[in-house]
Amino acid sequence: MQWLFVVCCVYLIHGQSPQDRAKALLAQMTQDEKIAMVGGVQGPYVGNVPANARLGIPAIKMNDGPQGFRDNAHPGTTTQWPSGLTLAASWDPKLFFDWGVAMGEEFAGKGANVQLGPGVNVARVPVNGRNFEYLSGEDPFLGSQFVGPLVQGIQSQGVIANAKHYIHNNQETDRDRVSANVDERTRMEMYMPPFAAAADAGLLSVMCSYNKINGTYSCENDETLNVELKGYVGFSGWVMSDWGATHSTVGSANGGLDQQMPDASYFGASLKNAIASRLVLQSRLDDMVLRILTALYTIGEFDTPVGGNINNDVTSPDHNTLARALAAHSAVLVKNDNKLLPLSKASLSKVAVFNGPASSKVITGGGGSGSVQPKYQVSPLAGIFEALNGKVVRGPCQYDTPNIDYYQPGNPSAPSTSAADCCSQCQARLDCNAWTYYENTCYFKPDNSGRVQSNGRQSGTVPPASGTVQVEYYDGSNVTVATKMAAGADVAICVLATTSSEGSDRENLKLPDDQVAICSAVAAVQKTVAVIITPGAVLTDWDARVGAVLVSFLPGQEEGNAIADILFGDVNPSGKLPLTFPNKENEVGFKPDEYPGVGLVEYYREKLNIGYRWYATNGVKPKYAFGHGLSYSSFAFSNVVYDARRVSVQISNTGGVGGAEVVQLYLSFPPSAGEPPLQLKGFKKIFLASGGMDTVTFHLTDRDLSTWDISSHSWKIAQGTFKAYVGNASDNLPLSLSFTI
Repeated sequence: MQWLFVVCCVYLIHGQSPQDRAKALLAQMTQDEKIAMVGGVQGPYVGNVPANARLGIPAIKMNDGPQGFRDNAHPGTTTQWPSGLTLAASWDPKLFFDWGVAMGEEFAGKGANVQLGPGVNVARVPVNGRNFEYLSGEDPFLGSQFVGPLVQGIQSQGVIANAKHYIHNNQETDRDRVSANVDERTRMEMYMPPFAAAADAGLLSVMCSYNKINGTYSCENDETLNVELKGYVGFSGWVMSDWGATHSTVGSANGGLDQQMPDASYFGASLKNAIASRLVLQSRLDDMVLRILTALYTIGEFDTPVGGNINNDVTSPDHNTLARALAAHSAVLVKNDNKLLPLSKASLSKVAVFNGPASSKVITGGGGSGSVQPKYQVSPLAGIFEALNGKVVRGPCQYDTPNIDYYQPGNPSAPSTSAADCCSQCQARLDCNAWTYYENTCYFKPDNSGRVQSNGRQSGTVPPASGTVQVEYYDGSNVTVATKMAAGADVAICVLATTSSEGSDRENLKLPDDQVAICSAVAAVQKTVAVIITPGAVLTDWDARVGAVLVSFLPGQEEGNAIADILFGDVNPSGKLPLTFPNKENEVGFKPDEYPGVGLVEYYREKLNIGYRWYATNGVKPKYAFGHGLSYSSFAFSNVVYDARRVSVQISNTGGVGGAEVVQLYLSFPPSAGEPPLQLKGFKKIFLASGGMDTVTFHLTDRDLSTWDISSHSWKIAQGTFKAYVGNASDNLPLSLSFTI
């Protein structure tokens, strides 16, 4: 891996390990210089630690976030990538490495040497507002396979990765006060594996979370930080607090926190005094600083520091192309009756596209620290139009007189630098025929109605685009208008979109009622494809009315192009659901004291039974299962064999086109192990040409066959008869065999 190459080179050049160099430097530091390393100061980045000019210690420059560099001061200068959950739907570890390299390049180009990401929490709560950030979906094994390549990709560019939010930060409701009461086995088996896998991959920093764990704040929790993360897992990097998640000096320092962010209110003079009073040992401060210095030496910051500047525009055509590919290969086709998709471009003369008024703004990402303001967003309408008609250059802008506003509340908007730039952005959006520019913001309008006098604004119009294939668009709620438009088209495509943000959980799993109503009405008169943009699981109790359903999660700036790539068969879908789509709200039956908590305490009574494990344990068939996803091809499995901890299976492409399938291996443990009846222990994405066949082999490790033993605080191999299941979804496992350990 590139990251390992960087470390080896640093070691060979200096003849000392990063830790040895850090120890030598630590010995030269004064107490005040050490204290200055463990707290933050104000600065241009989200987190800042000043440089030490006397000793040549570089500044630490941290920035959000897990989906790319968040720079609200310089909007449009970084790529808005698909979200972590979206990439999880690719089930492709290699894509995570490529994504990590590209994000690392942009962070380095912006001068940041710490990326506050990836987000790796396992999705316990389906309505969690931050599920879109997290690459694990609902399965710890899935996350553990993705986080290593992503960390190595980021760190190959000289940027320190930061895994968050450690640990049990599985809801936004009362996130800064609630106590997640969880037993040790549940934590180690269900929530620790992605963090442990990141540590195994060379992760250099971890962010502790806002919540309490068993009554003690995460950032001063001796059990989870010192005993488990730094002890059982062996994490050697440094632990920083989430922003404002530090609540004490002595408790936090002794509890395992190495650095307070974003200030030093507890880890400044207070920490110095606590050490002087022997409430905190000097060796604890030295350990904090040593961990930070070692990470900086390991990443090469002392020798080849990142040379970028926060003002830089780090976007590029290559990154735009990658963003599109990542989004397309992460799209999940969950329904395709009568092979409605892919659509044949040659057979279409008119396509009707519907985007309900609740989502007239193009939704491509989530909110909070995981958000990115893109240079552009490709709407589904624009992507579909361009796929059918090629790149169409629209006519020149017609400017209105100054101080005019086309006043239409709720229109989408984007950062802009001038009226001319606003015009250019409108020209690139097929859902924009008029615009208003005001205070560095462009407001996109379907027409120039609502014309009012408004000082300081500039408005204009752009002639609508036209092409060989007519693409009609409707974003209203009038069912009569929608059905008439759909009836006159060859096919209808309805986009149903919702989003979420840091700071609050979703109220429910429903898509907006007005969008569902329009899509249902359209489907009654025309064959219809539903495209879902979502930050997590949604209810699809309406989908019997439509012919096909494509789930794109939050696909980033290239949303429309990636969707069109799938709809018209330029990309054969190969995504799989990284979490279960339930039949109804709270199908797993959380009681109030399990979620969201009662009296600011919640109990993880379900223990190991979250997500598809709950469905397997309770014999409930979900609406769309974990691991489910269709292709334009078809695949068959045969000849499953077990030999010396290796499970092999043949897979054949029995369809008419080449495509990729994800072969999935699940294990059932011996009954005495007390495990759920089904858990993922292997997967591989493999491309096969039409008629092609290959053999996939899974090597089962000790860890794959083990459970966490709370008496020895270690993994122990279960003894007895296991059963292995192989297929392409957690509810479609046609092959099985038994073996004994």
